[in-house]
This record gives sequence, structure tokens and C-alpha cells, in this order.
Amino acid sequence: MPAIVAISTFITVTLMIYGLLHRAADGGGMDVRLGGLRYARPAKDALPDPDAAFTQRVIRPIMQGLSRRANGILPSSVSERLEKTMVQAGMKMKPGQFLLICGVTAGVLPILATLYMASMGQSFKMILGAFGVATAMGIYGPRVMLLGRVKRRQKEIWRSLPDAFDLITASVEAGLGIDAAFTRVIEKVHGPFCEELTRTMREVQMGRARRDAFIDMADRTGVDELRQLINAVVQAEAMGISIGGVIRVQPGVIRTKRRQKAEEQAFKAPIKMVFPLVFFIFPAIMIVIGGPAIIQLKNNL
Repeated sequence: MPAIVAISTFITVTLMIYGLLHRAADGGGMDVRLGGLRYARPAKDALPDPDAAFTQRVIRPIMQGLSRRANGILPSSVSERLEKTMVQAGMKMKPGQFLLICGVTAGVLPILATLYMASMGQSFKMILGAFGVATAMGIYGPRVMLLGRVKRRQKEIWRSLPDAFDLITASVEAGLGIDAAFTRVIEKVHGPFCEELTRTMREVQMGRARRDAFIDMADRTGVDELRQLINAVVQAEAMGISIGGVIRVQPGVIRTKRRQKAEEQAFKAPIKMVFPLVFFIFPAIMIVIGGPAIIQLKNNL
């Protein structure tokens, strides 16, 4: 009898301990499975250094918060188009930051123009006109500057293409691989094209496909001639054609297009000169030639 009681007690205690441990293990697994569904309070950002400058402690956090809100408000299509334009301009900022700059200029310039015109004692119509002009400049000024920067950067890349690809041709014909030839160009050429090529070669070295990296470079620059060169190199590599022969032809094509554009601008020059001649030069010539004669006639009469 005592043996039966002892065995029963041992089995009961063993089952209880096993049940408790099994329940704890199930509860831990349940916590792990439900961990992704529970709300976790985001960690607060560290407070800025109290000894830092006022712009870093106050202005920069405010601008970053407003930029994030602007990025959240923008439609995806507008944000992507604006980001692509800024990438082509070589600007390292978010679309929200650019819109924030537009908002600041659109808000500050009209106020300054109004205060200036009011301090000069101008009429209400003049103040209203200055306010409208300043508002238009504040809204469209950053956009015009952005597009102008895109055109200048694309023009610099377009000008550097023939010399760069001549160097690539010489390097390939000398026995270097295509990657080594592009690396050689990075060492010798400076400017926006060198920056884009450096980024592309870094992506290739990190394991990205050469075709994707170069096509991405063409999209970032937006230069049609560079896109044609990259497509020719990619197709030659895919079809097993000599890359040196393909690259050798491309600089001549670019130089021919450059000469054609120069001739086109030369043909447009006489038409563009008509308006300055009619509205500025001819009236000045008439005043210089006819002014003394009119004065003499007036004195004689």
C-alpha cells in the first residue's frame, strides 16, 4: 500500500511538472507568433546636442519633419517624376525637400516685395503687381533653375562623350577589358560623366549586372547619345561582336551630330537677330542719324 501511494505521488508530481513546462513552452511560442501583431512604440530620436548650432538643433529638425510630410502628401507619379528630374540634375535631395524650398520662396519673396514697395510709397496697384510677380517667381523660379541645371549637366556629359569613348576605344584595342577601359576613363576624365561612370562601375564591382548598371546610368543622365552608345555596347557584348569596333564608330557619330547641331544654330542666328535689330539697334541708329537733323530743322523754323 505505501508503495502504491509513493508511485502514484511520483507520477502525479511528474505529470504536473511536465504540464507546467509544456504550457510555458507553448506560451513562449505563442508570444513569438503574436509578436509581429502587437504594437511596439517607436523609439524616440536622441535629443540634439545642446551645444550645437541653432540651425542643427532647431531649423534642421523642423525642415526634416516638413520634408517627410511633403513626401507623404505627394502622389507617387509626381514624386517619381520629380525625383528623376533631380537625379538628372545631380541634386542629392528628396522631392519633399525641393517642394519645401519652393514653398519657402513662394512665401518669402512676395512678403519681401510687398514690404519693399510699401516702404517706397508706391500705389496699391504697384504693390499688388509686385506681389503677383514675386509670387510667380517664387513658385516657378526653383523649377526653372532645376530644369536649367538639368540641361547644363546633360550638355557637359554630351560634350565629354567623344573624348571619353576615344579613350575607351584605345584602351580596348590595347588589350584591356571593357571594365578596365571604363576605369581608365574615370582616371582621366572629370565632370558629371566621370561621376556617373564611377557610380556605375562601383555597382558592377558589387555584383550588379553590367547591362542593368549601364542602362540605369543612361536613365539617370537622360542623354540620348549616351543611351545609344550604351545600347550599342550591350548589344555587341550580347551578340559576341568586337566591342572595340562598335565603340570606334560611335564617337564619329556623336561628332557628326555635334556639327549638325552647330550648323542648325548657325542657320537660326539670322532669324534670332531680327528682333534685336528691329527693336533696339535700328531705333538707336535712327536717333543718332536723324537727331541732329531734327534739332537743326527745329532751330531754323
